[in-house]
Amino acid sequence: MQTLSILRHAKAEPWTPGCDDFPRRLSGKGRRHANATAEWVTQHLDLPGAILCSPAQRARETLAPILARHPELDAVVRFVPQLYGASTRTLETLLDHAFATVDQVMIVGHNPGFEQLLFNVILASESNNISRLATGTLAVIGFDHGWPDDTGNGHLLHVIRGKHLLRGDTRGHE
Repeated sequence: MQTLSILRHAKAEPWTPGCDDFPRRLSGKGRRHANATAEWVTQHLDLPGAILCSPAQRARETLAPILARHPELDAVVRFVPQLYGASTRTLETLLDHAFATVDQVMIVGHNPGFEQLLFNVILASESNNISRLATGTLAVIGFDHGWPDDTGNGHLLHVIRGKHLLRGDTRGHE
């Protein structure tokens, strides 16, 4: 089985009109969510063989606690400019390349592309288990027959929200 972990960046500082969106940092709440999610990942998931991350500051900061716990992952991280504002087609193309060499991929970035990707790759019946990909949400999808053969037939293995982890819900589910 191949797995895809889609991690939407955690809560960022508010955007201000006229300011550049790319360097926005995580808010204090977002940093706490990112840390809680990183701890959950450490306890519950196998480490990815490839990580594709948007180079935007808030995405880098969301990934940072995972990398701090697992410095060996530095070797498999690629900061991919195309992830910032990516369409579903772009995301799928990037994933085609990643899954060609590894079985577990994590992507870290932004909506609306990430949410659209999620609903494109899971079974329609699985969409009852998640209504949206809010900031700081990690969705882990399993593909029984691998990517891309099972695209559209993925199973939601986990839906984790940092804010739920902080409230003591150790499952973190939506």
